[in-house]
Amino acid sequence: MPQSVLSIVNDLLSPHQLSYVQEIVFLRSLEGKRYREIATESGYDYDYVKEVGFQLWQSLSNALGRKVTKKNVRLILAELDSPANSLSNFPLIASPIAIEFPGGPLSIDSKFYIERSAIEALAYREILKPGGLVRIKAPQQSGKTSLVLRLMAYAESNGLIPVVLNLQSADRRLFSNLNDFLRWLCVLVSRQLNLEPQLDEYWDEESGSKLSCNAYFQMYLLARIEAGVLLIFDEVTLLFEYPELAQDVLPLFRIWHESAAQNRTWQKLRLIVVHNTELYVPLKLNQSPFNVGLPIELPELNIEQVQTLAQQYGLELSSEERHQLTELVGGHPYLLQVAFYWLQQDWSIAELLEAAPTPRGIYHTDLERLWNRVQQHPNLIDAFKAILSNTVTAPLGTITTYKLESLGLIKRQGNQLIVRCPLYQQYFSNYLE
Repeated sequence: MPQSVLSIVNDLLSPHQLSYVQEIVFLRSLEGKRYREIATESGYDYDYVKEVGFQLWQSLSNALGRKVTKKNVRLILAELDSPANSLSNFPLIASPIAIEFPGGPLSIDSKFYIERSAIEALAYREILKPGGLVRIKAPQQSGKTSLVLRLMAYAESNGLIPVVLNLQSADRRLFSNLNDFLRWLCVLVSRQLNLEPQLDEYWDEESGSKLSCNAYFQMYLLARIEAGVLLIFDEVTLLFEYPELAQDVLPLFRIWHESAAQNRTWQKLRLIVVHNTELYVPLKLNQSPFNVGLPIELPELNIEQVQTLAQQYGLELSSEERHQLTELVGGHPYLLQVAFYWLQQDWSIAELLEAAPTPRGIYHTDLERLWNRVQQHPNLIDAFKAILSNTVTAPLGTITTYKLESLGLIKRQGNQLIVRCPLYQQYFSNYLE
């Protein structure tokens, strides 16, 4: 019965007892109801109900010596002795969707992945082609890795073996020596294919590192694998920071892709190259892997997709609310997910929009992280300041522009460079006035 659950809480808070409104908030929270629903049903002001809830969970946290929230109170009470069995009287028929705070790639079964169906279909088709090459370009936190996970699952379902090489996992010293880098690459691929590395049998110093690497792939790795291999190079933008290494490594991707046209062994290999911005390393046109294969540039979500994503979070936004939010952050997938997470936690659109570009807003941590990244490169500050103030009088240096684009701070609109969204414009203008 509800009374036994209330007795547990009153015992925990003794000598204090729950007030009438605290009982309402507590019991309705066990039913999975949101503060806005509780306020509507009880006739109390929404802000008042929210404050009562905050104080209640804080008091329970102090009493139990552990963090208690509206989301976990049911689980914590269930860990107590037998009286908590009365929790069975509270089916979570109105429970909000159990979600984690946005961050990182979306799993294959995630409800929050919004398909850009034409893009997925093209990519699926390309990786099934002998020697297929897909190039995925988008700024940070735009959904590249989430797309890659789906391509990997599709590849596996069609008999391919996915192999991932994330360049962020490479030691920095490897980027200063071509031979060391290629040997590292070959070892990682070998292990992911469950093959014992046999580099010394195929490595020939007189032939050079690139030919040795090619021989190792063709004569050892691909020759011993019956199925096709989907080789994913993630965070390739890191290579751009090491021009000498990039000028040797990047042409290999194109060589492997083009070798499939005349060699059945190389037809087993399909490539995905993932990067944040355009290539800014000088390469000859006939050597670059960035003008062959299937190019995919992830677009921002459109207004219909924003509505779909909101519904997946259990939210029904009005047309005005949807447009207000989209106007603030554009169709930025991650920023939208953060907004919907907090709206699902009982923030209102008005509260969110007002606080967004301030230290008390939901984006403060992300904005501060971006600002710290800009500060690490002093030349980016002047460039970004010029774009913020719309005083760009001459083309910015290519590398500077690409780095700002890679961070997702700016975008190209025709021949013009603009700040990616009003949220960034408002927040960073305070620092760079």
